Amino acid sequence: MAIKKALVVTWEYSPKIGSIAPACETLVKGLVAQNIKVDVVTWDDWRAYMGFEDRNGVRIHYISAPISPASNTITFYATLNTELERVAASIFHESPVVPDVIHVHEWITVLAGISLKSVFNKPLILTLYSLEDHRSHGAISPFNESIKAIERKGVKEASKIIVFSNFMRDGIVKVYGVSKDKICVMSLDEALNGKTAEIYNEIVEQDQSISIR
Repeated sequence: MAIKKALVVTWEYSPKIGSIAPACETLVKGLVAQNIKVDVVTWDDWRAYMGFEDRNGVRIHYISAPISPASNTITFYATLNTELERVAASIFHESPVVPDVIHVHEWITVLAGISLKSVFNKPLILTLYSLEDHRSHGAISPFNESIKAIERKGVKEASKIIVFSNFMRDGIVKVYGVSKDKICVMSLDEALNGKTAEIYNEIVEQDQSISIR
């Protein structure tokens, strides 16, 4: 059964400038080209007053940070997740077509994704663009270990992990001991041409066959 709708949760999305936004938007464009409805929930303090906007066939929901400034980075992103989760949950409750999958981008949105998966019983897909081990060069501190714990939980809870390089795939396997079979490496061209939709459909079919048993 082909999926009808996807929920994408990301802390960056166009026109916000960053390394994640262009890749995420390319992935979403590929889904729309496959006639899949997409709701994006993203953090954008400048556009949060809009609530949401419909752009290029995508409904983009903007949130602002509940606490700013926060006492530390972990607190900031933990509270940001509560707002991401609140808005995403309203999509499930209020939309005539509910999402078939939940796709979160980076560790920053993992906590919201895990909660939504648990409540709405939908498969979770995770895309990582870097690992804490890469960013911190293997530093060991309560701060670094907290982020790694979130990454580890996300990797475990995800039905599939999508990355855009063999380097990222190999890093996840090395740091978190994940089977390569759980990770899909794709190019942005493949994402634009429907590869993500194929992965979504495979995951939903697998989940349905498991629930039938």
